[in-house]
Amino acid sequence: MFDNLKYKIQELWYNLKESPTVEKFRSRYDSLSERDKKLLSSGLKGLFVFILLWILFSFASGISQKERDIDEARRVMLKVDELNDFVSANRVELQKKKSETSGSKYVSLTDLIEKQQVASLINPEARTELKETPKKDVEKGKYVENTASVKYSKITIRQLVKLLSGIEKNEIFAVVSSLKIKRRTDDIRYIDVEFEVLARTPK
Repeated sequence: MFDNLKYKIQELWYNLKESPTVEKFRSRYDSLSERDKKLLSSGLKGLFVFILLWILFSFASGISQKERDIDEARRVMLKVDELNDFVSANRVELQKKKSETSGSKYVSLTDLIEKQQVASLINPEARTELKETPKKDVEKGKYVENTASVKYSKITIRQLVKLLSGIEKNEIFAVVSSLKIKRRTDDIRYIDVEFEVLARTPK
C-alpha cells in the first residue's frame, strides 16, 4: 500500500516538473538577471513569512475567542448556582413571612407571570409551558394554595433574574418554590429554565 502511494507521489511530482506551465516559468526564471532573481526570491520568502504569520495569528485569535467563551460559560454557571442556592435557602422563610403579613386574596399566577414576562422583555415564544393548578385549601383550611409550573427556552440570565424578582416583588403572596436552570450548549449566552411559583393566602 505504502509503495503504491510512494509511486503515485513520485509520478505526480515527475508530471508536475515536466508540465509545460512549469517549464515556461522555469525558462522565464532562467532568463532573469541575478538581481531580478534575488528580488523574486526575497519577495517569495516575504510572501511565505506573511502567510505563516497570518495562519499563526488566526490560530491565536481562535484560541483567545475560545478562552473568552469558556470564561463566559463559567460566569453563567456560577450565576446559575447562586440562583439555585438562593431559592433553596429562602423558599420556606419567604413563604412564611408573606403569608403572615397580609390579608387574604386570590392570586392569579398566570396573569402575574405573563405580566412580569412582558416587563422582563422575554419573547412570548420562549415560554414553552405555563400550567396553573386549581386553588385548594391547605393546613386544615387556614390557607388557600395554588401553584404554577413554568418553562422557558433560550433566555438570558438577566431576563430570568428580572422575571423572578418581578414575580416576588409585585405579588406579596407569591414565591418561587423551585428552580432548575440548564446552560445551553449551542449558545452559552442563553439558558433553559423551569420553575414553580407558589401562592399561599390566608383565608
